Amino acid sequence: MKDFIFLGGDLRFIYAAAKLSERYDCGIFGFDKLEYPAFEILTEIRRAKNVILPLPMSRNCDYITAPYYSGKMPISDVVKAVGKGGSIYCGKACPIMNHICRDNGLTLVDYFEREELVVMNAAITAEGALEIIMREKARAIMDMSVLVMGYGRIAKVLSGHLKALGANVTVTARKFADLSWVRIAGCNAVHFDDVDDLLGGFDTIVNTVPAQVLDEGRLGRLRRDCLIVDLASKSCVASMEGVNVIWALSLPGKIAPITAGEIIADTIFNIINEKKGAGNL
Repeated sequence: MKDFIFLGGDLRFIYAAAKLSERYDCGIFGFDKLEYPAFEILTEIRRAKNVILPLPMSRNCDYITAPYYSGKMPISDVVKAVGKGGSIYCGKACPIMNHICRDNGLTLVDYFEREELVVMNAAITAEGALEIIMREKARAIMDMSVLVMGYGRIAKVLSGHLKALGANVTVTARKFADLSWVRIAGCNAVHFDDVDDLLGGFDTIVNTVPAQVLDEGRLGRLRRDCLIVDLASKSCVASMEGVNVIWALSLPGKIAPITAGEIIADTIFNIINEKKGAGNL
C-alpha cells in the first residue's frame, strides 16, 4: 500500500507528487492525457494510506477535478483509494466529502485552510498579475496609474509590488481599518463608496474582490483604453466597447505550476510534522 495517492488535478499536482515522493511512496492517477516520464502515472486507482485531491477538489461537488483525465472520477471514488482509517487531503472541500469521511471513518484535511499555502498562492497570483498588466498594456508599470479593488492577501502583495515598480497605486476597500493600512503602505486609499468619480483616471484596474464590483455604470466611467484584470471572479460586465477585461482566475496553477505544486507539497509536509508532534501519526 502506497503512502499517498493523488487523484486528479492540474500540473501542480504532478510537481507536488514529485516532491512528496522524495520522502514517501506516492502514486498519481488521473493524468492519462499527459506524458510525464519522470514520474509514474498509475493506470488504475490503488489503495493508499492517504489520498490527496485537487484544488479545488470539484467544480460542482460531483466529479473530482481532473483536466488531464479522459474519463470522469466521481467523488465517491476516493473510498476506493484510501485504506481503513486513512486521511483525505483536499482543497476547498465539498460538503459531500465531510459525509463520505464521516461514514467511512476517514480523516478530512482541507489544506487550503492553511495560511502558509494561501499566502504563498497570493504571492504567485500577484506576480502573475504583473505579467498580465505589462503584456496587455505593452508598457512598463513605472508611472502607470493602477486601482486595486479590495485589500486581502493578494491585494496587499500586489499593491506593494506595483508601488515598488513605480506605479501610482490607489486601493479601494470597505473597511476603514484596511484603508489605514493602505495609507501606511504608502498607497492612495479610497473607500468603495467614493471611488466612482475617480475611475476615469486609471490605466489599469485589478479586482481582487469575489463579487460584482464593476457594474455597467462603473464601466461607463472608465477610459476606453483601461485594462481590467479580474483575479477573483467574473465580477464585471464587459459590455463597453474598448474595455479590455482579462479574467485571470486560478493563476498559480497556470503560470507557475512547479512552484505552486511544491507549495502544496510543503504544506502537506507541515501538516504531517504537526501530527507527529502531537502524537497523531
